[in-house]
Amino acid sequence: MPRVLLVNGYEFFFRSNDCPEPPHVHVRGNGGTAKVWLDSGKLARSSYNRKRTVEMLEIVRSHQAFLLGKWGEFCGRA
Repeated sequence: MPRVLLVNGYEFFFRSNDCPEPPHVHVRGNGGTAKVWLDSGKLARSSYNRKRTVEMLEIVRSHQAFLLGKWGEFCGRA
């Protein structure tokens, strides 16, 4: 599970067994976990409260191009 980004206590990472799925990133830290679809920037699932979800999604969206590039490298789709 390589960490690809760490921002404000949120760790963003990929899992190798997820490569057949559409591009997404897993998030943990600050008392919760989430999975976010990278193409749309929408939640797949989240255990964060509303404030933390908004904060975390803003980070994903502001780093979306970077995360998609890293997904492609990680899953061999670059």
